[in-house]
Amino acid sequence: MAFAVSIPVARMLSKSHLPALTRRAALARIAGVLFLPMLIARLSAEEKGITRQTVESSVLATVGYDTAKRLLEIEFHSGAIYRYRDVPEEIHRRLLAAESKGHFFGATIRDKFRSERVKPRAAK
Repeated sequence: MAFAVSIPVARMLSKSHLPALTRRAALARIAGVLFLPMLIARLSAEEKGITRQTVESSVLATVGYDTAKRLLEIEFHSGAIYRYRDVPEEIHRRLLAAESKGHFFGATIRDKFRSERVKPRAAK
Protein backbone atom coordinates (compact mmCIF):
# COMPACT_ATOMS: atom_id res chain seq x y z
CA MET A 1 0.00 0.00 0.00
CA ALA A 2 1.47 3.35 -1.00
CA PHE A 3 0.91 6.60 0.85
CA ALA A 4 1.37 10.09 -0.45
CA VAL A 5 3.91 12.04 1.59
CA SER A 6 3.63 15.81 1.67
CA ILE A 7 6.39 17.79 -0.03
CA PRO A 8 7.82 19.21 3.25
CA VAL A 9 8.01 15.68 4.68
CA ALA A 10 9.55 14.37 1.45
CA ARG A 11 12.18 17.13 1.57
CA MET A 12 12.86 16.37 5.23
CA LEU A 13 13.50 12.74 4.29
CA SER A 14 15.73 13.51 1.32
CA LYS A 15 19.33 12.29 1.44
CA SER A 16 20.76 15.77 1.36
CA HIS A 17 19.13 16.78 4.66
CA LEU A 18 19.31 13.72 6.90
CA PRO A 19 21.62 10.76 7.40
CA ALA A 20 20.16 7.35 6.51
CA LEU A 21 19.55 6.30 10.13
CA THR A 22 17.56 9.45 10.85
CA ARG A 23 15.56 9.00 7.63
CA ARG A 24 14.66 5.45 8.70
CA ALA A 25 13.60 6.69 12.13
CA ALA A 26 11.47 9.42 10.54
CA LEU A 27 9.88 6.89 8.18
CA ALA A 28 9.19 4.55 11.10
CA ARG A 29 7.55 7.40 13.01
CA ILE A 30 5.39 8.31 9.99
CA ALA A 31 4.41 4.65 9.51
CA GLY A 32 3.53 4.42 13.21
CA VAL A 33 1.28 7.45 12.97
CA LEU A 34 -0.45 5.96 9.94
CA PHE A 35 -0.76 2.35 11.09
CA LEU A 36 -1.25 2.65 14.86
CA PRO A 37 -4.93 3.69 14.63
CA MET A 38 -5.58 0.80 12.22
CA LEU A 39 -3.87 -1.64 14.59
CA ILE A 40 -5.83 -0.37 17.59
CA ALA A 41 -9.10 -0.72 15.69
CA ARG A 42 -8.19 -4.26 14.66
CA LEU A 43 -7.26 -5.30 18.20
CA SER A 44 -10.45 -3.87 19.67
CA ALA A 45 -12.45 -5.72 17.02
CA GLU A 46 -10.75 -8.94 18.04
CA GLU A 47 -11.85 -8.75 21.67
CA LYS A 48 -11.76 -11.97 23.59
CA GLY A 49 -14.82 -14.07 23.05
CA ILE A 50 -17.66 -13.86 25.52
CA THR A 51 -18.64 -17.02 27.38
CA ARG A 52 -22.03 -18.06 26.07
CA GLN A 53 -24.61 -20.43 27.51
CA THR A 54 -26.85 -22.77 25.56
CA VAL A 55 -30.48 -21.65 25.36
CA GLU A 56 -33.64 -23.45 24.39
CA SER A 57 -34.69 -21.84 21.14
CA SER A 58 -35.40 -22.77 17.54
CA VAL A 59 -33.45 -19.69 16.38
CA LEU A 60 -30.73 -19.01 18.96
CA ALA A 61 -28.14 -21.60 19.99
CA THR A 62 -26.14 -19.73 22.66
CA VAL A 63 -26.23 -16.33 24.38
CA GLY A 64 -23.53 -14.51 26.33
CA TYR A 65 -23.16 -11.11 27.91
CA ASP A 66 -20.20 -9.00 29.06
CA THR A 67 -21.50 -6.70 31.79
CA ALA A 68 -18.46 -4.40 31.86
CA LYS A 69 -18.52 -3.79 28.08
CA ARG A 70 -22.32 -4.09 27.64
CA LEU A 71 -21.82 -6.59 24.82
CA LEU A 72 -24.41 -9.21 23.97
CA GLU A 73 -23.15 -12.09 21.86
CA ILE A 74 -25.56 -14.45 20.16
CA GLU A 75 -24.83 -17.62 18.22
CA PHE A 76 -27.58 -18.73 15.88
CA HIS A 77 -28.35 -22.29 14.87
CA SER A 78 -27.04 -21.34 11.41
CA GLY A 79 -23.57 -21.06 13.00
CA ALA A 80 -23.40 -17.28 12.66
CA ILE A 81 -22.28 -15.31 15.70
CA TYR A 82 -23.19 -11.64 16.17
CA ARG A 83 -22.10 -9.19 18.84
CA TYR A 84 -24.50 -6.40 19.82
CA ARG A 85 -23.05 -3.25 21.44
CA ASP A 86 -24.39 -1.02 24.22
CA VAL A 87 -27.04 -3.52 25.27
CA PRO A 88 -28.41 -2.92 28.78
CA GLU A 89 -28.04 -5.86 31.16
CA GLU A 90 -31.82 -5.86 31.62
CA ILE A 91 -32.27 -6.78 27.94
CA HIS A 92 -29.94 -9.75 28.41
CA ARG A 93 -31.90 -10.91 31.48
CA ARG A 94 -35.21 -10.52 29.67
CA LEU A 95 -33.87 -12.46 26.66
CA LEU A 96 -32.87 -15.39 28.87
CA ALA A 97 -36.25 -15.31 30.64
CA ALA A 98 -38.33 -14.98 27.45
CA GLU A 99 -40.65 -17.84 26.58
CA SER A 100 -39.77 -17.36 22.90
CA LYS A 101 -36.19 -16.17 22.67
CA GLY A 102 -36.36 -15.91 18.89
CA HIS A 103 -39.42 -13.67 19.05
CA PHE A 104 -37.87 -11.54 21.81
CA PHE A 105 -34.68 -11.22 19.78
CA GLY A 106 -36.58 -10.11 16.67
CA ALA A 107 -38.74 -7.61 18.52
CA THR A 108 -36.23 -6.17 20.97
CA ILE A 109 -32.65 -6.68 19.75
CA ARG A 110 -32.39 -7.14 15.98
CA ASP A 111 -31.95 -3.77 14.24
CA LYS A 112 -32.19 -1.96 17.61
CA PHE A 113 -28.51 -2.13 18.60
CA ARG A 114 -25.27 -1.71 16.68
CA SER A 115 -23.98 -5.11 15.71
CA GLU A 116 -21.01 -6.80 14.12
CA ARG A 117 -20.74 -10.26 12.68
CA VAL A 118 -18.10 -12.21 14.59
CA LYS A 119 -18.50 -15.38 12.52
CA PRO A 120 -20.47 -15.95 9.32
CA ARG A 121 -23.08 -18.67 9.04
CA ALA A 122 -21.83 -22.17 8.33
CA ALA A 123 -21.62 -23.19 4.67
CA LYS A 124 -24.15 -25.80 3.62
